[in-house]
Amino acid sequence: MGEHIQINTSGTQCIGAYLAKPDAKPKGGIVVVQEIFGVNRHMRDVTDRFAANGYVAIAPAFFDHVESGVELGYDDAGFKRGRDLIGEISFER
Repeated sequence: MGEHIQINTSGTQCIGAYLAKPDAKPKGGIVVVQEIFGVNRHMRDVTDRFAANGYVAIAPAFFDHVESGVELGYDDAGFKRGRDLIGEISFER
């Protein structure tokens, strides 16, 4: 349902995002904030479900500030890598 897009930031780098739009006129918009595991299959599914219910939904890939295309699994290795990535991003980003 959705598509991968690039978003300009206040810096020189773009970040990716997953954007899903409803089939009819949108009821509104929702920002889906990624978990520690990145914009993975589950986060894309959540975003698609909001679109299926009539909302434009976008899930920005915040980890793109330090590493592009992060999709971690729900295991110890994914959790550890996600924590490491969070440590590299400032709250302002």
